[in-house]
Amino acid sequence: MSSLKPAGLPKQAEAAWDYPLYDAIMGRRSRRFGLGMEMASGPFQHKSDKQPVGLNDLETAMLVAAATATTGPILAETEFPGGMVKTIGKPYPSAMGSHRARLFFTNDTGVYVVNGDQAKMTKMREYEDKSDREKILGFYETYVQKINDGRMDLPPAEPGVWPHNQWVTNMPGTTMFMPVIDVTKDMIKLILNLCDSKAGRYAKATGGYYIVDDRNGMRPCGNGKWVENGFLNKKKVMTLSRLEKLLSDGMLAEGAFMSQLIALALQATGIGGWVYGGFSSTVVLGGTPACRGLGFRFIQSRTDPFPIPVGRDGVFEAFCPPYYPSMREAVDAAIAGATMTMDQWEAKGMVKPHTAPNAEFDAATVQASPEGVECVKDICSYIHETFGKFPGTVDPIQLTLFAQAHHLDLDFYDKHMKPGAYSETHKNHFRDWYGNKMPQERD
Repeated sequence: MSSLKPAGLPKQAEAAWDYPLYDAIMGRRSRRFGLGMEMASGPFQHKSDKQPVGLNDLETAMLVAAATATTGPILAETEFPGGMVKTIGKPYPSAMGSHRARLFFTNDTGVYVVNGDQAKMTKMREYEDKSDREKILGFYETYVQKINDGRMDLPPAEPGVWPHNQWVTNMPGTTMFMPVIDVTKDMIKLILNLCDSKAGRYAKATGGYYIVDDRNGMRPCGNGKWVENGFLNKKKVMTLSRLEKLLSDGMLAEGAFMSQLIALALQATGIGGWVYGGFSSTVVLGGTPACRGLGFRFIQSRTDPFPIPVGRDGVFEAFCPPYYPSMREAVDAAIAGATMTMDQWEAKGMVKPHTAPNAEFDAATVQASPEGVECVKDICSYIHETFGKFPGTVDPIQLTLFAQAHHLDLDFYDKHMKPGAYSETHKNHFRDWYGNKMPQERD
């Protein structure tokens, strides 16, 4: 999809790779004013006299790799490893190793998605020495997919963007990274772990958790018969809204981790930018007539006045209707990989991270019971039928942060800020990355 030719990492990218970690951490700042921008009011009024310059493919690949590249196999050194060990490691931690955070980004040329979940790994440490570093170029070439031509349709205006961010958001020359989170798969897996005495240690010996609907009089979430037959323990009560909030909070952290990794890479590469909210996710995802946004599909639930995002067709789809006929089929799909043996895992070309014999490891791996799967299907079906969506009290698809990248207009910082507002990497960026070819002045 780009002009990158993996034949060794260019020297400017090598220098960014070797940038000191703690210098990146302690030097991280929000640096908002980019080439071609204007701040029309306030104490820092300034109009850039330079043309905006968008990030090139190499710069973008560095940022994408920092957030999403394959790093090797997940170790999963736990008493009950389950299917988690059969997933691929990423720079950010992921709940249950599901990696249901998908990075979208837009620039002047188009809208893109990073399909990093499709990547494979070749060894325990994918980037073990310098000879491995050029893999980030192949990763970018292979797993970044263009899904629309032209910059994302998101005007810097209400209702999509709040007033204090309108002067800077989605401007020419910027690259906006958007970590979109699907909570449905992990919701299904978490319910399975909580309820199935054979699938997770939470339910060992005393029976599974009894999930009740606190929005509807604390009634059973379709699991009454499983309490009556002793499969679930009526004394171990978990309210639905509490469960879904706990899950959602944990899943959304993946987007924050991605964004912070991009922010540190900005420091190392000398690119400006910042991590921020201050937007309507409904508008950004495409749920209103105001703009196309990311073009996601929305449904209307029984309990929410606002449209509910469920996925972008063929690109990133939640484990719920309309992408499955019912929640019963969605549950089957969500847990399908949990029964894979280590032999099957290695047959896919994946690296085995541990030294245990495959048969011994497989015997210790906890599997879902048929009763547990049926119980989960009843609970998930109740949630969808009652609320008209899944999950019931939070959105299936969520977006809370932007990580925007752009080339800085250093004239702004020299005029308005004290020395130290930017680093040597920012000062020398066009020397190191563009061969001293400086941005053109406006006509």
